[in-house]
Amino acid sequence: MTKVTLALWQRAPVISSPEGFLQSLDKILTQTRADVLITPELCWPGYGDASASCAAAVNQRSPFIAKVRALAVRHGIAVVLGYAETDSGHIYNSAICIGSDGAIVANYRKQTIANDYERECFTRGTPAPVFEIKGVPMALLICLDAEFPELVRHASLEGALLLIVPTALSPKWQVIPDVVIPTRACENGIFVAYCNYAGGGNAAPFCGRSLVVGPDGRAMANAQTGECLLEVTINSGDVVKARGQLDYLRHLGDLLHS
Repeated sequence: MTKVTLALWQRAPVISSPEGFLQSLDKILTQTRADVLITPELCWPGYGDASASCAAAVNQRSPFIAKVRALAVRHGIAVVLGYAETDSGHIYNSAICIGSDGAIVANYRKQTIANDYERECFTRGTPAPVFEIKGVPMALLICLDAEFPELVRHASLEGALLLIVPTALSPKWQVIPDVVIPTRACENGIFVAYCNYAGGGNAAPFCGRSLVVGPDGRAMANAQTGECLLEVTINSGDVVKARGQLDYLRHLGDLLHS
């Protein structure tokens, strides 16, 4: 049984210079003792402006990512950063996980294309392997990805006990954090950390409502609509407990092999 403390940075969708963004990231890291800081979808450079997303896209070996890695080391905190990634002539809606030692632990590229803005900018990604922080297996999805039960089920079958979901969600879709995300957690017996923006943006206002859901489908911590740093400690033993009461994955195996 391992405990991991998460900090979800529900921030305003402000597009700034690289230097300004890194200063904001540095400041928020000083405000938490969490093991992992999680940001919204496309936290760099921001969500909704196609030209800005394309112009500011960076690769994993860029000086910008190197500076994020240095901040993770300085503060001793792993960082999950939603960002516009460029690689081999393509641009992806990605989330990178940088360990507290500065190593790139995982890099995930969003598999779904949610709207015209994303269609204009981004190439569709593919599933990424499960990774570990402090011995807890984790996986990444981004926004709309987590609304598909098949994608969440794939991550849980691969061994993830925590699903991290950077998102950019408008108020019209509040049913997602209220109903869909808790359902995904419950039907897989996993934790889900869902991190959104708060306030106005380029494409639409965002509804906040970031949350961490336990493997029983109950919210452990909820943000409201404003900017905040939402912190919660998860215990991997709770997955064992929840699955001991109702293990959908085991029942699925029985069905498939009957």
